[in-house]
Amino acid sequence: MKTIVDFGKRHDAGGWARYLPAISGFYTTHLGKALADENFVPSDRVPENFEFGLQGLDFLKKEDSYFHYPYSLYSAGHAERKLDKCDDREPMIHKRDKDTILVGDSGGFQIATGVIKMDWTKVMTPDGDKLREEILRYLEHTSDWSMTLDVPAFAALPPLSEKTGLTKFQDCLDVTEYNLHYFIKNRVVGATKFLNVISGSSIETSKEWYETIKHFSIPSSVEAMGYTKDRTFEGWAFAGVNMRDMKSALTRLIDLREDGLLETKDWIHFLGIGRLDWACYLTSIERQLKKYNPNINISFDAASPFVAAGGYALSYNYNYFSHDQLTYAMGRGLDNKSLKGSKMAMPFQGPIMERCTVGDICVMGPGDLNKHGKEGKTSWDTTTYAIVMAHNVYNHIQAVQEINRLADIEYAIRDIDYTGWTKKSNKGPMSDFVPNNILFFNAFVKELFSRDGPGAYQLIQDYSGHLDKISFRENKIVDSYHTLFDFSEVAAEKKIDGQDIASIDNEDKIQIDE
Repeated sequence: MKTIVDFGKRHDAGGWARYLPAISGFYTTHLGKALADENFVPSDRVPENFEFGLQGLDFLKKEDSYFHYPYSLYSAGHAERKLDKCDDREPMIHKRDKDTILVGDSGGFQIATGVIKMDWTKVMTPDGDKLREEILRYLEHTSDWSMTLDVPAFAALPPLSEKTGLTKFQDCLDVTEYNLHYFIKNRVVGATKFLNVISGSSIETSKEWYETIKHFSIPSSVEAMGYTKDRTFEGWAFAGVNMRDMKSALTRLIDLREDGLLETKDWIHFLGIGRLDWACYLTSIERQLKKYNPNINISFDAASPFVAAGGYALSYNYNYFSHDQLTYAMGRGLDNKSLKGSKMAMPFQGPIMERCTVGDICVMGPGDLNKHGKEGKTSWDTTTYAIVMAHNVYNHIQAVQEINRLADIEYAIRDIDYTGWTKKSNKGPMSDFVPNNILFFNAFVKELFSRDGPGAYQLIQDYSGHLDKISFRENKIVDSYHTLFDFSEVAAEKKIDGQDIASIDNEDKIQIDE
């Protein structure tokens, strides 16, 4: 049977930058356990209207799923990395349809924060190579495109510096360069394509990082290092300041153009962006980059649909677009023990919730004991969390595609002067649905990539104040229900119903009360 909603076809028709759901390890293993053991989720626990069963939540499947989306990201940082176990434990990832595209994150964040253990006193020794080897082989086994293994600059800042022993930016760059040599020397060419990660904590350190690592993406430089040119890295990933500061991102893109490093690099990924305005900005950038490489793709990922449910018990209730607000409107999920067994229909739209009754979500009643023999505070069980996660992913993809469709209509009907960005007379809304910044930015990048190197760099400087306004700070929580919900800032200090809240970058710490 065919899937109900095919987001892949919609994306192909629109030609937008690709949003990649950063899939939760809990989600994949829950579906994997249910597939391996028919008693793991009792049949009477699966919603009656789930005609494809619980496995219909596997949106990577093109058939027998409630919606299909062929693009995703999965991190080695929270995965089962043992190759003799991962296929059966996470079949959604490892037994996915061949026409899907999965980008693999190397887990540098989890290494830096200590989720993946590393003996930092031996980080650049054969002992450290054991972890590099494990991650490299996992990425080759799993992903179509994979991040190289970077060490984020924050690993040299307190309190992490006390654990890593790294005390300055150069320390992080040195270990990253060592990792790049290991990957390029030991990779199995063709097993996966690598995205060379450009990081840094400021525009200045980003430039230093880029100048150091770009040589691993230049065939002649790779040969000069003593490797064969077929080992050259095939794409780019933007991390650190480059994925949140538009001035830095555009400067690095012009660097790539000027260095001739766009033409043969078919994929650029921006790590950790769930903002709807940036979904439009990255689409505008991708369309300009296709002038230099028609095969180039830009992607961006966010774990928020999974973290919202698993860490906060939040569901995406509806999406809202106006000239001053782009919203995934999240709310506390329907959670009340008195509703156990209710046959009332769930109120939220989409192919997941439209198949659910209230009792499919609120399954634990007063006095019911969880698997630990205790009465929890929530009416949700683990399957509820998986169902809400799927619903959230659907709404997130829907929102990204809808705002891009709305923006495309506005681009078509308006002749926008990018200099209007700076004019007070143009502060009124031009569209009922699309913020002015999106419309001006689309015109701006057309002008930017029409200029030569010096002219492009100067234009970025001239408009730096306005580019700053559309940038965002790391760990910034956007007010109320606005654009992206970055939860990591509050993760350490708040709990919901006694459950630990997961960081958006580290969702493997989700604790679910079953």
